[in-house]
Amino acid sequence: MGVIFENKTRYSQKDYDIFLESYKKEYSTSEYAYTLFYILFFGLCMVLAFMKKDYLLGIGIIVGLGIYLWYKIIRPNQLVNKTRNSQELSGNFVNNYEFYKNYFKVENSEGKAQVLYLKLYRVVETKEYFYIYISRQYAYIISKSGFTKGDKDEFSKFIRKKVFITRYRRRTNE
Repeated sequence: MGVIFENKTRYSQKDYDIFLESYKKEYSTSEYAYTLFYILFFGLCMVLAFMKKDYLLGIGIIVGLGIYLWYKIIRPNQLVNKTRNSQELSGNFVNNYEFYKNYFKVENSEGKAQVLYLKLYRVVETKEYFYIYISRQYAYIISKSGFTKGDKDEFSKFIRKKVFITRYRRRTNE
């Protein structure tokens, strides 16, 4: 089967900054309920440990909570700041995408890649972009206005079918 969708996405540092803010929301502040639950759970375990005079366990729980908070809140912000300050992100970028039945291809000035839909980590749809994550840290930015074959609405339906329902997020208020 041939190419189903084609997209040419041009993005600048400003567009990339919008993506980085979306990343921060996706991986730090958007999981408040889970974070609150784990803080309460760890807190209860810590109180129980200290009530039973098991101070070593109580301190271990405090350390575990600290590591969890670092991983869920501080680390994503550090990654965003590191990426934002990288020298590699100066100028404008162009990615050419071709979407097939079981995979998609991307080509830019750095080279080419082919990605199976089964390997996708997450897809986030915003008002102007699709962010196709291939891991927790790396995503392709696809502009909704860049389709040269197919359109954004059909692509939204198509990509939604390619990932598990829990791996698709729609954030059209961004």
